[in-house]
Amino acid sequence: MKENLLIKIKIKLYRYLRKTHIQNRLIVLFLILSLFPMLITGIYSYQKSSQAIHDKINTYSVEVVNQVAKNIEEELTRMEYQTIEIAFSELVQNTLSNYEKLSEWEVYDARYRMRADMVRKFSFSEYISDVQLFTDQGDKIIAYGDTGFTLTFKDDFRENLLAEIRDKNGAPVWEAVDFSDELHQVSRVYPENTPEKSYGIIIGRTIKELYDGSELGSIVIRINEDLFSDVYRNIDLGQRTEIFIVNSEGTVVSTRNNNISFNEKYPEPELIQKIRANSDAENESFELTIGEERNLTAYAPIKDADWYIVSTIPFSYLTRETGQIARDIMGVSLIIFLLAVFLSYIFTKSISDPLNNLVEAMNQVEEGNLEVKIDDQAQDELAEASSNFNQMVEELKGLLEDVKEKEKQKSNLEFKALQAQINPHFLSNILNTARLLADMQNADNLENFLSSVINLLHLSMNNKEDLITVEKEVEYLKSYLNIQQFRLHNKFDVKFEIEADLMSYKIPRFLLQPVVENSIIHGISGKSGQGLIEIKGFTQNNQVIFTITDDGIGMSEAEIEDLLNKKRENKDQFSGIGINNVKERIELYFGKEYGIEIESLKGYFTTVKIILPEIN
Repeated sequence: MKENLLIKIKIKLYRYLRKTHIQNRLIVLFLILSLFPMLITGIYSYQKSSQAIHDKINTYSVEVVNQVAKNIEEELTRMEYQTIEIAFSELVQNTLSNYEKLSEWEVYDARYRMRADMVRKFSFSEYISDVQLFTDQGDKIIAYGDTGFTLTFKDDFRENLLAEIRDKNGAPVWEAVDFSDELHQVSRVYPENTPEKSYGIIIGRTIKELYDGSELGSIVIRINEDLFSDVYRNIDLGQRTEIFIVNSEGTVVSTRNNNISFNEKYPEPELIQKIRANSDAENESFELTIGEERNLTAYAPIKDADWYIVSTIPFSYLTRETGQIARDIMGVSLIIFLLAVFLSYIFTKSISDPLNNLVEAMNQVEEGNLEVKIDDQAQDELAEASSNFNQMVEELKGLLEDVKEKEKQKSNLEFKALQAQINPHFLSNILNTARLLADMQNADNLENFLSSVINLLHLSMNNKEDLITVEKEVEYLKSYLNIQQFRLHNKFDVKFEIEADLMSYKIPRFLLQPVVENSIIHGISGKSGQGLIEIKGFTQNNQVIFTITDDGIGMSEAEIEDLLNKKRENKDQFSGIGINNVKERIELYFGKEYGIEIESLKGYFTTVKIILPEIN
């Protein structure tokens, strides 16, 4: 009973609101909401505010590390391309392939030219410090680097690095390297308070022979670690937050903070364990205790190097402002919010429902449904708009019907007018040819010639059928070709290859003749010697395909464009129907997906392809 009473009250309120203007509704709503007093009743849930901040920072940190990972992947990819470019260069290939045969002078010359190439490539890069090549026998070629302080790895590091490169069989190898992995001519190159200056990343890969894939040696490029740490150095996720990169073994390979040891295991072994566990679960963040403090940890894989970009945010930073937020949020705000939601729902419902109905009706009209109608008996502006919309749809439907009918009539009249026309000059030529034949050949060929003329005249004057069978069209086409053979003294041969099943299909009248006529006038007639026209017909993918190919003088792209898009009149044509007219008629009958395609090579051939639907 109470539910029914509430429903009746809601309906009456709804109907009353629909009798007032939208502006008045909004004013009343504003006054109702603004007159409620704001009373402080307590602190809003500390847990909810804390969770909101936690989720926001978590989402932001995940987005940040993902973006950093993408940026670093781009740098890795760029460096991998550099190794491939160097490895496949002609100079490197030739030097390593013939290294055992080269004299000392030739080796020196090769090194000199390599250094010149590398200087041009890397002299403007502050991150590339050394490029070295190793032969398959372990001989080192210094292709780029400081000649005063030559990069030399310790034996065990070098042997392990080259062994790993060989095991990868052409895939890139990424390794962190620092001062302890290198041999130096002086005891200390870098000041003790700047150890990060000696941090480096090694990329190495096998160099293979370009053609047979045999191993020629290895390439090693030393990159300053700053190339990667500079990507995230200035990113600020909050107080005491850290960003660094570890490999799949938990070794730090990039860091912006000297408190995190480079090229050593991260102090918390649980980090890499949780990364592996969460990778399987597709989680991008987790909690990690570092020292005695809980941290929100986000990570993103750097796939090309099997690395992870990691950010750590202390929970003390996350919860620092929630106390103030709790004091500012009052319980009464929740009451005001719920009341505002209820009233807003009632008021906006009276506006949104008619608008939604109007939008839905508009969408249906957009999809082509002109039978849609909005039933709105209210007395506000939206009801008036709905009424106007109904009237507009009715008028639009009438206009479209008028346009369709007029276009149909216009197209029928234009085509029938074209069908009824025979070019007087063409007919004069035919009759002159008939007179000459009768005079010169004692009328032996006159019967065949005149039969072809009569067939064409019958087709031209018969306007009852818009569609005829392929068999009938081919019969008329042969009559036309017979006449042209007489006129042009057997200037060309014709070859028909039309599938037998296709003969019963229907196509528009005068479809093939204008195309063949174009081949004769614009292709064969301009050619010296005998010509050939091939006419093929077949079905393919539920379509009827005709191709007319001549070995005449061909056309340029501009001529093809002109032929397809401009109406032409030629006094030597059988009728006023040209290729442009054929194209337009096909699109008118069957739609834009059907029509004509032309392929031609100037001086060699022209092929016209006609695409039609199957009408059996």
